[in-house]
Amino acid sequence: MEVFNFKKTCFISASNKIAFVVDCENSDPYKLFAAICSLDREYLDKIAKIILYDDVNTGITWRSLEAFVDIPVEYILVERIKENKSLVDMKLAVGTSKEFFQNGIDSFILVSSDSDYWGLITSLPDANFLVMVEYEKTGMDIKTALQNSKIFYCYLDKFYQGESGDMKIAILLKDIQVTLEENIKLNVAEMLESAYRRTRINMSQEEKNKFYAKYIKTMFLAINDNGDLTVQFKHANNIFNPNKKSFV
Repeated sequence: MEVFNFKKTCFISASNKIAFVVDCENSDPYKLFAAICSLDREYLDKIAKIILYDDVNTGITWRSLEAFVDIPVEYILVERIKENKSLVDMKLAVGTSKEFFQNGIDSFILVSSDSDYWGLITSLPDANFLVMVEYEKTGMDIKTALQNSKIFYCYLDKFYQGESGDMKIAILLKDIQVTLEENIKLNVAEMLESAYRRTRINMSQEEKNKFYAKYIKTMFLAINDNGDLTVQFKHANNIFNPNKKSFV
């Protein structure tokens, strides 16, 4: 068994009630997801919650984590008073202290590569901490301080990340969906009624239903080599060429 797995297993075995506390500004959601996926069921059962402390300027990924893990997730969005100053560190420290003194959490898996949390760790000497860091973001000083205080730490980079593939795809698709919804605001039924008025074309309801089913419901998005997106008609090739804007 590798050292980081040994430390993680010993920490969880010795704990009664655990909470992940995550500094979303200084952590990778996909690496954290991989770490959670590596835990056996007996260890997952000891984890009461995952608390995410996120800055308003962070992306949508953290808000989506709950859909991929079988652990209660609390998402705390931290507003800024000054545009250039994040308050995530302070909120996380206060929230962690509250969990320890009020909610019976005796152990914390602190996910962050920020050395600012050394003050939090030393202020709660009766709490157990396991710190998850990223290799390239963590300086030797904090690692030495953790080792000297016999506080476990491990690298998020060490966990197999194959399981995060579906999560990445799902979040990409969600982000694209949000962008499309923000930029494409169109009701096709209203569009069609406007087209009838502008063209002064009278159709019976049956004709309208057939037209809608054949031409409108079958429209599709086409993307050229430059990434430009257009809407095209599936069954109109022999009637109208939209690209040339002429009848053929």
